[in-house]
Amino acid sequence: MTTGNKTLQNNNLFTTIHGILLEVEALGILIIGKSGIGKSDTALELITRGSKLITDDVVEITVGKSGELIGSGPDRTKYLMEIRGVGIINVMDLYGDKYILKNRDIDMVIELTRWDSNIEYDRLGVEENYYNIMGVELPYLLVSIRPGTNTATIIELAVRNQILKSNNKRTNQEQLKNAG
Repeated sequence: MTTGNKTLQNNNLFTTIHGILLEVEALGILIIGKSGIGKSDTALELITRGSKLITDDVVEITVGKSGELIGSGPDRTKYLMEIRGVGIINVMDLYGDKYILKNRDIDMVIELTRWDSNIEYDRLGVEENYYNIMGVELPYLLVSIRPGTNTATIIELAVRNQILKSNNKRTNQEQLKNAG
């Protein structure tokens, strides 16, 4: 499936988006998707693996001095996550301060969506897609979820792949693209 590029535009220097912002493998990852898709469950799994929570549910985004996007959360929900079946948890109290950050540059957007057998997804990952927030283009990946999908592992893999790209290392996708 060609996901194309997505845009969230706000003419101000501030906007909010429904999602979760984490630091995963030293990158700021904004996870978005419809309510109930599993964003919080995935984030909790990533936190237990060492990722850091910036905010759950509401991500407040500002443009920094150098044009980077900076995400943070509202004070009233700082360090809180809603986990269905458990309720509201405080990540700071449960895991400690090494698993939280006040704010973070946003480096990549990952959207979770339900698997649909009628859609042809990009299986090779050759296409580069971007998500535009307030005029800033961010690498974008659509991850389709179906029963048994280990979403946290897929996100960690996507982040490591993005780090390789950022360091000008050839990825398997680039090798496939050049071979064709």
